[in-house]
Amino acid sequence: MTLPSGTDHIETERLLLRRMDERDLEFLIAVHADPEVARYLGTGIARTPAETEQWLADVLHGYATVNLGPLLVTRKIDGKRLGRSGLSDGVLEKHPQPGNLRRMWFFRTHVPEGMAYETLPELGYTFARENWGQGYASEAAQAVADYARRHLDHPAVMSVIHPGNVASRTVAQKFGVTYADDIEMGGRVYQRFLWPGFA
Repeated sequence: MTLPSGTDHIETERLLLRRMDERDLEFLIAVHADPEVARYLGTGIARTPAETEQWLADVLHGYATVNLGPLLVTRKIDGKRLGRSGLSDGVLEKHPQPGNLRRMWFFRTHVPEGMAYETLPELGYTFARENWGQGYASEAAQAVADYARRHLDHPAVMSVIHPGNVASRTVAQKFGVTYADDIEMGGRVYQRFLWPGFA
């Protein structure tokens, strides 16, 4: 996410959200390899180090091409890496086959060639398991949504959440999201919610 001021971060009372870089790879590998974290992401299967390395390369490409991508969340008091949150480039299939759910991807480079699509920023939050239950997801999500409302010209912002991920859905519902529809991502069904305050 690129801020109009030329900075590359969002601050809250406890958190600093900044662009990721290669120095964050080891942390991201550990987070994505945790089965409890991975169960509600993408295919639901923990990522290998090589898959996370490719994921980070895709994120960096997104920063450079569409100025969107998840940000690394660190704790201001000591710089500890906690997780990730921000606006990703959500890519939705425009014309699904009759009877099928719309498919979604997080990177335009993953869309099948020739497929018509539309994009909508996706507000997400994923934290290392040791950092769950401390209010970090709510704090980060609120800051990202507030920033998007103030500074970005988007008609809507969505969150895509696995139906079994009660904790993530609870965070989103705390801020008044409304259910939009079901989509298919990574071979699984996810629920799509729209954030309030965008026109």
